Amino acid sequence: MAEAVRIAGAGLAGLTAAYVLSKAGRPVDVYERKSRLLPSSGPHTEGIRNYRERDVLDELRSFGFDIPPFSTVQATIRCSPHARNVIRGPAHYLFMRGREEHTVDQILFERAKAAGAQFHFEEEIDASNVDIAATGPPPDGYNILGAGYSISENGSRLSRDTAYALFDNDVAPGGYFAITPGIGFHSLYSVSWSELDFDRLLARTEKAFDIPWIREIVGTGKRVGRILGRAYFAPEPISRAVRDGTLLAGEAGGFQDAVAGFGFRYSVITGGLAARSLLEGLDYRALLRDAFGLEFEHANAMREKMNKASNEDYDRMIGALGPDITLQEYIKRREARGF
Repeated sequence: MAEAVRIAGAGLAGLTAAYVLSKAGRPVDVYERKSRLLPSSGPHTEGIRNYRERDVLDELRSFGFDIPPFSTVQATIRCSPHARNVIRGPAHYLFMRGREEHTVDQILFERAKAAGAQFHFEEEIDASNVDIAATGPPPDGYNILGAGYSISENGSRLSRDTAYALFDNDVAPGGYFAITPGIGFHSLYSVSWSELDFDRLLARTEKAFDIPWIREIVGTGKRVGRILGRAYFAPEPISRAVRDGTLLAGEAGGFQDAVAGFGFRYSVITGGLAARSLLEGLDYRALLRDAFGLEFEHANAMREKMNKASNEDYDRMIGALGPDITLQEYIKRREARGF
């Protein structure tokens, strides 16, 4: 019998790798320092951006991930202090993260266990002594912060096919404030690349709840939890994806969306490719280069621009799209500017 593959971390990247490996018949041991399976940011709605010509769900299926979303966002409403635009079409696919059986974490966990993967909770293992490290962002090395609240679905005025993003430096410096629908509760949070103190960012997030159109969406919904998300992106993650023979997946290797902080896709792809590298004896970094091409270089160039953007720049960015645009039109505009 083949020696068991050792994975550190039972986040999305670790779970994807464990599922792909165990489904292929490889014995797998997953070590997780937490006492139970729960995303570090707490229960929340997580989206996958669908901003490329190839549908992202089709892309993720090629890496071993075939869980359907609970909803598809058909209207993405992007706002700045003085502009508003609606992108119409399947721009985001939504998944729940958390403890309930319908969350993507629990579904992957149960699938991996059913295929034979062994999970060891409350067991921290040296990440240099495993085959795949998927331990999330470095404890003190994060460079993206999310802070906000979940509010009850009951009483709110948000449909499951609509999401909002507000670009306003007073609320989310260098980032955006997001409203995403969920099952039982919705997620409202600021994401910032420049304000990395949770309490200060949460105080800024509070300002968004005073904006009239956001108050209308919240309605009589009640706050039911806090959202605290730390994320990490590296400018050149592929070059550092292998450390002393260990394959780094997800944010352990700095694989993250530098533009919008959507880490879901990167966790799945790197987890799937790390598993494939071990199953087929292929070079992990070569697989990553084939999958991502120049994506990280383009994202970092865009991040540098976003870091300098003022609210007036956001007004021009949103206003230039007009009041209404189809997803396909928006994709063409993104490709014309290189990302």
